[in-house]
Amino acid sequence: MRLLRHRGPARRHLAGFTLLELVVVIALVSIMTAMGIMMSGEMIPRYRTRKAALTFQAHAQQCRALAVRSGRECSVWLITSDSSLTDLTSNSGEYWVGLGNRASSSTTWDYLPVDNGTGDVDTSQGQIDLGDVDGPYYARRVGLADWGTGLAGPGSGNSDRIVFGPRGFVTNPPSDFDSSGYITLTFVNKVVRSNGRVEDYYARVTRSGMVRVDPSGNDSLGALSSGTAQSSSAP
Repeated sequence: MRLLRHRGPARRHLAGFTLLELVVVIALVSIMTAMGIMMSGEMIPRYRTRKAALTFQAHAQQCRALAVRSGRECSVWLITSDSSLTDLTSNSGEYWVGLGNRASSSTTWDYLPVDNGTGDVDTSQGQIDLGDVDGPYYARRVGLADWGTGLAGPGSGNSDRIVFGPRGFVTNPPSDFDSSGYITLTFVNKVVRSNGRVEDYYARVTRSGMVRVDPSGNDSLGALSSGTAQSSSAP
């Protein structure tokens, strides 16, 4: 009986927590929660920006494959850019993907999905709009930077188009490529820009039709050049 009376209080002591222990646990949980909120505030905009750039890469590669498979041109038509890259109340950036009617010098474009000669009735898959809140490609607080006025496109009437030919090459004139051989589109993390910093993703298209995505902070790739020099001749 004496042994049982000795163990009873010990069990009651181990079954509960002291006030100090509860205070420590609550403090740790609060700190971890605050850290999680701070990290998510940075990670989520970064993820959305990267996803927008990778979505462009996927559509450009799809366009290239479609041109090779069909024997006709396919273009990525740049529609709108974001005019205020530090404004967090809205965002914009739109481009369309369409199949041409010819192997070269196309005059009309069938925006995806391909309607197989029935006219351009359905364009739901070919219109990518970062600013459409109800659309499948909405990217909150991500903007497509202005690509400038130098993107002439091949032939006449194709300004602001990146055009893939049936061989998979980009048929834009040499003047559309920068000195490193790229047509570069910049997807902007507007949250970071509003804080006075830069954390963007670059979608770079080469003459060969390859598309790669680089973060702006990746200095290891900054000095590399590929694609077609501005002085080279068009195919």
